[in-house]
Amino acid sequence: MQSWILYSLLGTIITVFVIFIDKYNLTKQIKDYRGMAMYSAIIGLISGTILWLVMGKPMLELQDGLLVITTGILSIFSASIYFYVIQQEDASKVLFLLQLVPVFVLTLSLLFLNESITLKRLLGFILILISSLLASSENNRLKFSINKNTLLLIVSMFLTAISAVIFKFVVDAGSFSKVVAYESWGWAIGGLILFTVIPSVRTAFFTTTKSLKKIALAIVFGNEILFIGSKLLFFLAISLGPVYLVNVITGTQVLFGTLFGAILTLIAPKIFKEDISIQTIKSKFIFGVITLLGLGLIY
Repeated sequence: MQSWILYSLLGTIITVFVIFIDKYNLTKQIKDYRGMAMYSAIIGLISGTILWLVMGKPMLELQDGLLVITTGILSIFSASIYFYVIQQEDASKVLFLLQLVPVFVLTLSLLFLNESITLKRLLGFILILISSLLASSENNRLKFSINKNTLLLIVSMFLTAISAVIFKFVVDAGSFSKVVAYESWGWAIGGLILFTVIPSVRTAFFTTTKSLKKIALAIVFGNEILFIGSKLLFFLAISLGPVYLVNVITGTQVLFGTLFGAILTLIAPKIFKEDISIQTIKSKFIFGVITLLGLGLIY
């Protein structure tokens, strides 16, 4: 197996684990989701500094540095919304809506990066959009009305897509190794903005940190470290293999998510309460395959 395929699969599986651990944390350990982004910001500061030192203290031009930091800020704003939604919804449903990121990235790239649209890409766009919305809707029926959580997660994914397009714009002009640390620092700065501007975030962070047991805090921080690891594996895969195939492999997280959700619900039903009816599982796997097909057409 080529190394980039292994890195893509490892990053994908770790991402699925991260989402289910987030679900556990926000269901059983943490009552107020608003403090969660602060833990991401802390890990962003630490990991960004370590990466910067390991990579030889690279310096970016002011404009590039600000753009990359902006991608991190947008990412943590997106994460803040995600933490709210994952507390309310099935983890497997959230995984499907994450697949909307390529749809938004394609749209923004067409508008701002002068990328071309083809019939294949348009078809892939439609397949991902329909399968993601169907998988996240009640009884797998697409409705014209979208519930609050779905709408919020769509906003979150749009912010992530903006971040990805800005990152792509900067990386096209420079080395990935020079910018990855700055992106992590952006998470820290975004967290500082939330902490400073929104009093409820400060209150939630302090209250949660004081009330959590050490083992629970270790799980929270450990999960954030896992997220950083999955992101680095994904970036490493992109640096070694074809970008479009890496993204298609990453899209298998919807299938892994459906499988893991069913297994976790069976072995820990008091914690995980995914819908594991035969019809729902079958539908999600079908939508997952359609999503992969759509990703293949886009990339």
